[in-house]
Amino acid sequence: MNEVDTKTTKTTAEAAQAQTWGTLSSAPESSLRSFRDEAEIHAINSALKQTGWNRKRAARLLSISYRGLLYKIRRHNITPSAGLQEAPAAPGSKVE
Repeated sequence: MNEVDTKTTKTTAEAAQAQTWGTLSSAPESSLRSFRDEAEIHAINSALKQTGWNRKRAARLLSISYRGLLYKIRRHNITPSAGLQEAPAAPGSKVE
């Protein structure tokens, strides 16, 4: 091979490697994030079911702050299932 062929081959190889690294660096990150989110959602749902949707007790079970749990519930859009509703409002309280 002459000098021009060597430079072309090296440039092509570098481009292929850069493309591969670009693909590799973005795929595991998004994949890892989705696995972490799924695990977090599962743990939160499990704790909320165990406590009958008592968020303060669920936060203690998960060893996170109450505010942290509220943030994660909103972030993941976690809602009580149809069979498990939050405690009814106290009599005489205004429901909007």
